[in-house]
Amino acid sequence: MKQSTYRYLGLFDLALLGAFFAVFGVGALAVNPVLVGMLVAGVGLLLAGIVAAVSVGPVTVTWRHFVGVSYAVFALSWPATYGPAVVAGTATGTELVLFLTMTVGSLSLLANGYDVFRDGRHFDVDADVTRTVAL
Repeated sequence: MKQSTYRYLGLFDLALLGAFFAVFGVGALAVNPVLVGMLVAGVGLLLAGIVAAVSVGPVTVTWRHFVGVSYAVFALSWPATYGPAVVAGTATGTELVLFLTMTVGSLSLLANGYDVFRDGRHFDVDADVTRTVAL
């Protein structure tokens, strides 16, 4: 896989979010943590696909950092939907099963993001974008 393909994943994510907002309004953003996660992940993946790094003073954030954080935020936002009810002890049986299922499913996203973040051996992503942005 090439680094530049992350831009399409980010655009797809943001397009889904835009369609959701077109139907339900931007006010839905405050109600659902998954939407916030989708927004952060979409922007991060879009950046990962179009720049090699972003430098802000002495700090440089590479595209691998953007991918890792995007996957982590998206993965953690799914269980956050039912997490408050589970922690408060008010979750129904269905909500508890959905929370557990989303938590287990999120582990695969976390593993993928972590492996790309550290340039691991399990997910081979070739860097093909050389543009660096300095702020």
